[in-house]
Amino acid sequence: MDHPYNIRGRFMQSVSIRDLTHGFSHYLKEVKGGEAITVLERNVPVADLVPHNKNLLYPGWKRNLKRRKIKGESFAMTTIKSRNEQ
Repeated sequence: MDHPYNIRGRFMQSVSIRDLTHGFSHYLKEVKGGEAITVLERNVPVADLVPHNKNLLYPGWKRNLKRRKIKGESFAMTTIKSRNEQ
């Protein structure tokens, strides 16, 4: 079975539903520590437990992101000049 790597470059842990329910607090501590855990049902992945990321709660167009100003000409002006040159 292929195991994806987590952010730290290690294999993600896999755990059966039974083991997860019996040792939930242990696995929750590992997720809080940055680990990602794959939940298996009859050796088939059904879910991933990953650390919380508040940026994933809302779609991109609803997130409050800081706008960055880039120096120089706007993309629209560059496109217009490019079309005029052709």
